[in-house]
Amino acid sequence: MSWYVRALVGLLAAAPAIAWAGPAGTSNAENGRIVSEASWPSLPRWDELDEFTHGYFTQSVYERVRAQTEFEVLDIRYWSDGLLIRGMLIRPKQPGGQKWPAVIYNRGGTGDYGRIGNYGVPCKQENDSCLYLVDLLMLAEKGFVVIASDYRFHGSTGKRDEWGGQEVDDVLNLVPALKALEFVDPTRLYMLGQSRGGTMTYIALKRGALVQAAAVIAGPALLSADTKSFIHGDWFLKGNEWFDGAPKVWPNYEQRADEYYRDRSAVLWPEKINVPVLIMHGRMDKLVPVTQALRMAEALQSHDKVYSLVIYGSDGHSLSKNAEDRTRRIVEWFDQYGAHSVAR
Repeated sequence: MSWYVRALVGLLAAAPAIAWAGPAGTSNAENGRIVSEASWPSLPRWDELDEFTHGYFTQSVYERVRAQTEFEVLDIRYWSDGLLIRGMLIRPKQPGGQKWPAVIYNRGGTGDYGRIGNYGVPCKQENDSCLYLVDLLMLAEKGFVVIASDYRFHGSTGKRDEWGGQEVDDVLNLVPALKALEFVDPTRLYMLGQSRGGTMTYIALKRGALVQAAAVIAGPALLSADTKSFIHGDWFLKGNEWFDGAPKVWPNYEQRADEYYRDRSAVLWPEKINVPVLIMHGRMDKLVPVTQALRMAEALQSHDKVYSLVIYGSDGHSLSKNAEDRTRRIVEWFDQYGAHSVAR
């Protein structure tokens, strides 16, 4: 590791909310190169969680995952378009000389809201990064390496999050990151997106992400200026404490709004989805309407694409009431497309 990267990683540790630009000579050949790894903070005790997080998992599931010793969780930095991006890597402590399948996880949220980072503050509704970790450890336990990006727009740029723009590169650049890991099988890569991460997943697939199959949980798939049709509230247009609003973020919004929404609406380009997709949604979702999943399934059906649709009748946005069944279905879907020769 060069002196420049060592110094930069030190600065990132002190100020984790900034995506740092690399030296002028940083090239696309560097995309995906992991330059640092550090231990991720341990999950808090059950009695340290608030009411919201208690409702997300049963105590038995949470304590089982918290006690696991097979996998280590790493706080990583990797290059993407000349920026040093924060991410998470979950890997087996003892790979055993075998090649593991891997999942790229695309988080939800906007700007600084919903980040995967853990910054030493209590795990609660306003800082639910521990929930991502439990979800992803549940997936890793089924026999996967898991990697996730925190995306580039946060800190000073957080309110300018493009929501499916340049930061999609941060997802695509996790493919070479995984291929460089000696314990990962580069022919068995998969993608999972939740909420906004579902939109990111569809766009990554459109752009040719080299994965064998994908799964989307509560992902917006048909965006428009009628923002309540795809997400709760009017913050996407008017902005809030996390986001300036699409009209201020997307250049020439008045002239190009239709183009921006279309570019982020997989329902309008199902012919470009060329890997099998598992679509999951809760009928009681108050953040992203279940009709988004139904419209996406209808679009894929009309183009004879490979997909499966699962609607949980009494669950909400994160499918927390069905966390174990949700994970089981995702694993079975990935196994159907080569993840494991025999399902674990």
